[in-house]
Amino acid sequence: PAPSQDDGSRGQSYKLAWTGRFVGPLIALSVYYGLELGGADLSQEARGTAAVGILMAILWMTEAMPLAATSLIPIAMFPIVGVLTVSEATAPYATDVIFLFMGGFVLALSMERWNLHRRIALLIVLVVGTKPTRLIGGFMVATAFLSMWISNTATTVLMLPIAVSIIALITTRLRQKARERGETVPDEGILTPKFAAGLMLAVAYAASIGSVGTLIGTPPNLFLRAFVERSYGIEIGFGQWMLVGIPLVVVFLLIAWILMIRVIFPPEIDDIPDSEGLIAEQFRQLGSMGRGEKIVLTIFVGTALAWIFREPVSGIGWLSERLPWIDQVTDPAIAIIAALLLFSIPVDARKGVFVIDWETANRLPWNVLLLFGGGLSLATAIQASGLDTWVGSQFLQFEALPGIGLVVGTIILTTLLSNLTSNTATAATFLPILGGLAMGIGIEPLVLLVPAALAATCAFIMPVATPPNAIVFGSGHVQIGQMIRAGLWLNVIAILLITVLTYTIGGWVLGY
Repeated sequence: PAPSQDDGSRGQSYKLAWTGRFVGPLIALSVYYGLELGGADLSQEARGTAAVGILMAILWMTEAMPLAATSLIPIAMFPIVGVLTVSEATAPYATDVIFLFMGGFVLALSMERWNLHRRIALLIVLVVGTKPTRLIGGFMVATAFLSMWISNTATTVLMLPIAVSIIALITTRLRQKARERGETVPDEGILTPKFAAGLMLAVAYAASIGSVGTLIGTPPNLFLRAFVERSYGIEIGFGQWMLVGIPLVVVFLLIAWILMIRVIFPPEIDDIPDSEGLIAEQFRQLGSMGRGEKIVLTIFVGTALAWIFREPVSGIGWLSERLPWIDQVTDPAIAIIAALLLFSIPVDARKGVFVIDWETANRLPWNVLLLFGGGLSLATAIQASGLDTWVGSQFLQFEALPGIGLVVGTIILTTLLSNLTSNTATAATFLPILGGLAMGIGIEPLVLLVPAALAATCAFIMPVATPPNAIVFGSGHVQIGQMIRAGLWLNVIAILLITVLTYTIGGWVLGY
C-alpha cells in the first residue's frame, strides 16, 4: 500500500531528530570556541552557558530527544561549565510556579474525571444556539473557556467528537432531504466541507486563543511569571494577568469567528435540521449533577475567585492586621490547597471514592513541569554568567529604533518559532534572550517579554505547531492548505492585537 501522510510525517520527524543529534553538539562546540577565538568579552562560564543554551534550543526544536529529557541537561552541564552548582541548577525545577501549574492540573483532571467539562461545553453550545454560524461561535466560546482552566489538548479531545457528531448529523440529514427530492448524492463523504473545516479549525484555534486568558491556561504564561519574578523581582498575580488576557481572548475570539464564517469558511447551509435536538440529547444523557461534579464545581469556582481576588483582599489594611497570614497566601498556595481538598473530600465514603485519587492525578503532564524547570534553570545560568548583559550589549545599535518596531519584530519572530517547535520550548529559549536585549537597550523588560509570551501560544499555521492543530488535522476534515490559509489570517490578527494590547491594557495593568 501507498505510504500514509502519517508515515511521511514520522519519516520527516525521524530525519530531523537525527539531524539534531549530530548538528546540535557540533554547533554548541562551535559557539563555545568561536566566542573565544572571536575575542568576545565573555568568561568561560558565559561561553559554556551559551553553548548549552544553543544545544538545548536545537534539541528542543528538532526533538532529537524527548523534550523533558533535554530539559534535564542543565543539571548535568552547568556544574561542569562552572556557572551553577548542582543545587543551584536544580532549584528552578521546584520553583513555586511549578506547584501552581501542578495544582491547576489536578483541578483540571478532577473536572475531566467527573465529566464536568463536558457538561459546561454542551451547556454553552445550547445557550449560544445551533444555527451553523452560531454553532461555530458556540464551539469557540466553549472551547476557549475550558482551555483557560484545562490543557488545550484535553479541551480539543473533548470538543472534537461533539463537533464530528454534528458534521455527521448534517451529512445524514442533507442526504435524506436530497433523496426525498429525487436528487442523486454520493453515499460517502460529507456534503458541507467548508462548514466541517471551519468547525474543526474553530475548535483548534479557540483552544489556543482561550488559553492565554489565565496564567495556568498555557505554559508560556506561567514561564513568563516565573522568569520575571526570579530575574527582576516582578510578581504578576493571577487576577492581574486575567485583566490583560481576558480582553485579548474576547476580541480575538470575536474577530476569529467573523473571519471563519464570513471570509475563510462561510457555511454552505443556513440551518442544521435537528442539531439542537442532538446537543440537547447529549446533555440529557449526562443526567443530573452527581456529588463528584458538585464538589469539583464548588472547588473550581472557589479557587478561581481566590486567584482573582487574592491581591485586592490582601491589600485591605485592617484585614491584614487581623489576619497577618493572609499576605502569605500566594497563587501556588491556593492551587495546592485546592488539590489537597480534592484528595481529601469523599464522593462515596463507604467505597473509599474521593474526588480525585493518585491514579488519576498521576496523569499530570510531568514532561511539561520538567520543561519548565529546564527553561528556568537555563535562564538562571544566563543571568548568573552575565551572558544576558553581553547579549544586550550586542544590540545597542537597536536603541535608536522605535519601541513599537522592536515589539512587532519580537511578536513576529516568536510566532514563527512557535509554529516550528513547542510553545513552551520557544518561551524557555527566547524569553531570557529578550530579557537581556531589553536591559541592554534600556527598556522595561516586560515591554518585550509580555508580547513574546502571548505570541508563543499563537501558532495557527501548521498541524505540528500545537496538539490542537494536530488533533483536528487528524480528523480528516481539514486539508493542510486550509489550515495554512486560515492560520496565516489568524497570525496576522494576533500580531496586530498583541501589539495594541502591549501599549494599552498591558502597560496599564502591569505597570511598564
